[in-house]
Amino acid sequence: MARRALLVAGREGTASALHTQVELWGNVVDWTVATSANEALWEVRGSPYDLVLAPWQLPEMTGIEFAEVVLALSPATKVVLVGVPVTPALHNQAQALGVFGLLSDADPERVAALISRALEIPIPETALAAPQAEEKRPAAAPPKAMPKPPLSSPQVSVPPRAREALRPIPSRPAAQAGAEPLRPPTLGMEPRAVSWTPEQQERVRSALQALLTSVGPLLGLLVDAQGQVLLQEGSVRFPKATELAAHAVRILGVREEAARLLGDEHLLGVLFLTGARYDLYAFGVTETIVLLLVFDRAVAEGKLGPVWIYARRAVEELRSILSP
Repeated sequence: MARRALLVAGREGTASALHTQVELWGNVVDWTVATSANEALWEVRGSPYDLVLAPWQLPEMTGIEFAEVVLALSPATKVVLVGVPVTPALHNQAQALGVFGLLSDADPERVAALISRALEIPIPETALAAPQAEEKRPAAAPPKAMPKPPLSSPQVSVPPRAREALRPIPSRPAAQAGAEPLRPPTLGMEPRAVSWTPEQQERVRSALQALLTSVGPLLGLLVDAQGQVLLQEGSVRFPKATELAAHAVRILGVREEAARLLGDEHLLGVLFLTGARYDLYAFGVTETIVLLLVFDRAVAEGKLGPVWIYARRAVEELRSILSP
């Protein structure tokens, strides 16, 4: 059975070099090609891959931020980043996150060797034989059509939304390693009243407003374990906010119970719901507080990577504000 690998396109130079790997591995590897980090993250969330190969320079975020989200969504996936300005600090950060490999350039042989190690399969002999045939061609002979071992057509699928041309956008600062993963709160416990001091409330409001400015949702809510709205910020007042919050918290509770019964902590994750008009994201802040973000797709679609990165930072800040 062919291994599954996801290739992420980035800025033109590195992306073109990485595309040679699709041809090199033929149908030994079942490739999917995504033209943006956001498209790739939705692919990983929907169906885990054995390998994700991506350039360091991505329009939406840095390579290390991208790797962080991939590994949070699919811990068993091996991530290889290419074109990385490798430094001791970055190497340590990548190692702490669980990144499989870093390469400073997109040299085909080095990339192929790292793919071989990651997938635990040898480099296809046909790919290695082709250059040898060229070297043995007599220099004085007139040009002839030299038969080469045929490469099987690669199995490449392009996600429906992955056809837009990339536009370079300044990448965001790298996320810090070792941060506590986002997860829903422990909703099975007895509900406790949430009490904030006036200073805490003002700081919480400021943090939520900053998050909304960064990722642009229609609405941001902080709710308790019973689904009661504690704080609401955004460009509109949502009349059904309480009902929405109650349902989101209930879904998180069901997922946590399923994870407990199956003994699989990775089912905890975060909650993503996408529709034709709205996207909903939910993140656990504390054992009794949940952060909900609602995006109106007609105004600003919630992009999984940036939302994850900025929400994680906001959750860390909120935890710091609300810690005893």
